[in-house]
Amino acid sequence: MKHAVVVCHRGASLLAPENTLASLEKAIALGAGVVELDVRPSKDGVLYVMHDATLERTTNGTGRISDLDAAEIDRLDAGSWFGHAFEGERVPRLSSFLDACKGRIATYVEIKEGDPAEIRDMLAVRGLLKDAWTFSFDQSIRAEARAKVPDLRRMVLFMHVGSVDRAVAQDAHILEFHEDNLDPDTVAEAKSAGLITQMFYAGRDRAVFEKAVRCGVEQMNIDEVELFRWVEKEVLETA
Repeated sequence: MKHAVVVCHRGASLLAPENTLASLEKAIALGAGVVELDVRPSKDGVLYVMHDATLERTTNGTGRISDLDAAEIDRLDAGSWFGHAFEGERVPRLSSFLDACKGRIATYVEIKEGDPAEIRDMLAVRGLLKDAWTFSFDQSIRAEARAKVPDLRRMVLFMHVGSVDRAVAQDAHILEFHEDNLDPDTVAEAKSAGLITQMFYAGRDRAVFEKAVRCGVEQMNIDEVELFRWVEKEVLETA
């Protein structure tokens, strides 16, 4: 069994405000191989790294991000909600976030809203395209990515496709499992089909991490990086 690649969900979101440059730096410091980020456009079409459609949870703004111009978003505080030490942290433009990733960490871009072709080009110009991949919960965005940017690797969820064969039929590169559908035989089947296996888990149950390691999941999209590495170490040492 090999060590899994850690994908830091929204950056190191337990150590710094999610989807900020601070969370990116913490993810790199933790030794993560990949940073997961969410993308949404402003009213005037500038792409930002932000999970929610609305501003209230993670900034001092109100309303929808899509109703604000870039100049207004650039003035928002995206750090104080997390802690005083992060006061003044901004909602990063995707361009700035990718600049900070270049040569340091790979990227998994979840497109909440936005043009997959524009995102693909932003990755390519920075030399990030080869190791990047994308996903969206919006079916139309997934279809657009498949049609317009076939060289941007795509992930599908097992909960959506229901089988390895369907993931392959959709030209997927990565198949993501969740706690309730993780199965060693399916993971092995996915690997045999040439898919990269990944698991998303936002919790901290050691038993879930142990199962993922024993199943041989290749990438872990998680918040609890240090706990996972500790469990992984224990499992691999006794394997």
